[in-house]
Amino acid sequence: MSPREVILKYSLTEKASGQAIHNKYTFVVSTKANRTQVKNAIEQHFDHVEVGKVNILNRKGKSKSSRMRGMRSTGRTASTKRAIVTLTKGSIDLV
Repeated sequence: MSPREVILKYSLTEKASGQAIHNKYTFVVSTKANRTQVKNAIEQHFDHVEVGKVNILNRKGKSKSSRMRGMRSTGRTASTKRAIVTLTKGSIDLV
């Protein structure tokens, strides 16, 4: 897989922004990617960066239901996989 297929986007949450101070960055990654693919993709995509550790989170999609004009419909939001990457050398400027 190419780095563009592995890394889908950066997670812009308050918690993820707070962890950036400690050289921990959160990315939404492909559901088929593993730790070594995420590590290689980060090191190829960003210059002068060395990845020390990769933690993976599988987040289940939430079930949603709605009622409109007497009809009921149910569905689910998409499940995502997130990677928290700890850097040992360098930093990433995402903003």
